[in-house]
Amino acid sequence: MEADVFVGRETELADVSALLERVRHVTLTGPAGAGKSALALRLARTLAPAFPGGVHVVELAEAPSDLDSLTEALAGAIGARHRPGSPPLHSLVDGLADRRTLLVLDTCDRVVGAAGILVGLLLRSVEELRVLTTSRQRLGLPGEHLYPVGGLSGTEAVELLTALGLDRPGLDRPEGDPAGFCARLDNLPLAIRLAVTGPRAGGDVHRHTSMRAALGWSHELCTPLERLLWARTSIFAGTFDLEAAEAVCADDAFAPTDVLDGLLGLLDRSVLVREEGEGGVRYRMPNTVRAFGEVWLDRLGETEDVGRRHRDHYLALSARAEMSWQGRQLEWYHRLVLECGNMRGAIEYCYSRPEEYRKGLDLVGNLWFLWACCGMQAPGDDLLQRGLDLEHAAGPERVKALWVHAWVSIQRGDLKRAEQALSECAAQDADGCATAYVSQFQAHLAVVRGDVGEALRLIKHARVRHRSSGNVFPGFLPTYTVVATAMMLTGRHDQAVSVLREGRELCESCGDYWTLIRLDLLLGQAEHFLGNTVSAAGSARGALRGARLFGDTISLMEALEVFVVIAESSTDDVTAATLFGASRAAWSDTGIPPSRSPMIAPLLRTAELRLRGRLGRAEFDRLVEQGGAIDLRDAVDHALREDPS
Repeated sequence: MEADVFVGRETELADVSALLERVRHVTLTGPAGAGKSALALRLARTLAPAFPGGVHVVELAEAPSDLDSLTEALAGAIGARHRPGSPPLHSLVDGLADRRTLLVLDTCDRVVGAAGILVGLLLRSVEELRVLTTSRQRLGLPGEHLYPVGGLSGTEAVELLTALGLDRPGLDRPEGDPAGFCARLDNLPLAIRLAVTGPRAGGDVHRHTSMRAALGWSHELCTPLERLLWARTSIFAGTFDLEAAEAVCADDAFAPTDVLDGLLGLLDRSVLVREEGEGGVRYRMPNTVRAFGEVWLDRLGETEDVGRRHRDHYLALSARAEMSWQGRQLEWYHRLVLECGNMRGAIEYCYSRPEEYRKGLDLVGNLWFLWACCGMQAPGDDLLQRGLDLEHAAGPERVKALWVHAWVSIQRGDLKRAEQALSECAAQDADGCATAYVSQFQAHLAVVRGDVGEALRLIKHARVRHRSSGNVFPGFLPTYTVVATAMMLTGRHDQAVSVLREGRELCESCGDYWTLIRLDLLLGQAEHFLGNTVSAAGSARGALRGARLFGDTISLMEALEVFVVIAESSTDDVTAATLFGASRAAWSDTGIPPSRSPMIAPLLRTAELRLRGRLGRAEFDRLVEQGGAIDLRDAVDHALREDPS
């Protein structure tokens, strides 16, 4: 970072300042370009008044790596007097021993072993000494406290970009998206500065002329196996786990049992970042580090082989997830949300090679539950359509992709395309494996059109086929929604409630928590028709809670609309109008037409007219505008707090 441009880092400055009050040795670690040196220099200036013995800043980038020479160089750097015949360490200790002193050792990477020994000796010999070091890896002392330094926050990164010259001609960034530009650079100060100002003429070749040079230095510090693993793990997009690393990176040259040691080495050198959450321990390679690794992977001639192993691993993972989705839905949802980048990378690998098109369709089809159940209709729709456009030959993978595409198209309100996909699916389904699905989704289309007789005929056929094949989900259980909707369209609300409750019991016993959401949506409407406001509101809340667990945006929006109808019927006009505005804005943001059940659309129109009449046009519009400013998550929270009964 330029010496006169320092942005943000208030939290880091406060944290490290407080840490140095409690402990004697702190190491700032982090990837190349994170601004460790700039932060250390700013801390040195900020903390100077607290150290009457002085603050000594010593740059070790070009320091000798043997202990005696390093000690002598450090003694000279702080101006310690050399006594003839006395070891350099004694002179260094004497130079630091007077009063409370801060020693800042910047860029210890090349001399980490000797620096660690020397710091340990100094801390034992000088009671009032505090040491702040910067390195991409730990020095390894018992009393060392690591403080990781990552990229700037998004706001700070944009502030730095602006300070350095956001409007510089030729800056390669998307118009109007400085935050996205910085994010692609991991919000790293050095990367942002170099992108704006270019290489600094005459600067330190290792640290200031380019990110490639900075990363090259990190690369030199790695062992040969760590360098190989760096290159191979660059194939991962987003985060990855140990299982994936072993499956993709191990081969004859790299045993699976060595992968964990390699990952730990890359973590210690700040090449990888460790993240721990509900999905367990995962690893992430920053974008700039990953780009460097991709270059080396290509130089090694391994891009194709590693890419194929990456594809094979995620194709197998998608098949495992599909097979065990029923009964482990939330578990697989939480895991695969973390794998979306890698799944997409595996799909793109297939789509870029004609001989792999079919495997790409297979992978996309395996992930039907993400596209249809977990709020990912838009990316799913794109990947399904692209795969179908690439692979025209009939086969089981294409047949499956067609009925999945029809399902997603129905959810996105594109009924014409759904009909076309089902027609093509039926024509190519030579062995009849997809017959039940074709009938099932044709029944969905029929009920949307209001053709109850045709819907019941088709869904009966689908249910018989699904039951005989043992296909509980996504086959038999979701058919309850069509049966119940058909009953409600013909005014048989009591029967619809019975059917929906039967379906709920089966879903709970089978662990199909996603279909429960769809059944609760309809149950809220059926109970509303029967005048059971409390039960209706309870079902709507159940749908909201379930949809939130799965990230199912469409079900969330539909459940909000059901809640609007229930709130309006209870004359909770403020809640109804506010949530009406929120749901309308949410649908608009998705860019797709509302995929409402045939009952909710007229109910919602009636509710809107009544609200306008009771509130008056101005107040209704004000509340709708107010609701439209609420994001979907907050609107759901608002609905769950309200009691329209």
